[in-house]
Amino acid sequence: MTNGMKDGAGEDPFAEDPEPVEQTTEPDETDDEPATEFDNSGKSESIQETEELPYVLTRKTVKEDRNNEHVALLWDEYSELEDDIHERVADEMGISSKDLSVFDLREAVWELADEHSDELADILLGSGYEHRK
Repeated sequence: MTNGMKDGAGEDPFAEDPEPVEQTTEPDETDDEPATEFDNSGKSESIQETEELPYVLTRKTVKEDRNNEHVALLWDEYSELEDDIHERVADEMGISSKDLSVFDLREAVWELADEHSDELADILLGSGYEHRK
């Protein structure tokens, strides 16, 4: 060999090449099975089933897709109230409070407030906002 290299340096020590395997890039049209994803635990789940599951079950972290950061400056009594509500709601759901994300709880409180804005207005009016009319 005259490729400028020492004899044998450019040779393939595994000279027996297997027969080339034809690869196609088009999906097999006869395959009706949904694609499969694997999570970190090694469990597989079909993409079709994943799309039907609620977000709370499919997310990888509680902060996933949550880009809005809100800082809440609360009186001590309201911070303690949040802790109490967290415990009571988890008990009502039959789960440990460790399994109920505070992020999810707070979003549920916002949804509840949205559904009951008249009651929310009454609470605020009773706390002094009636004097701002």
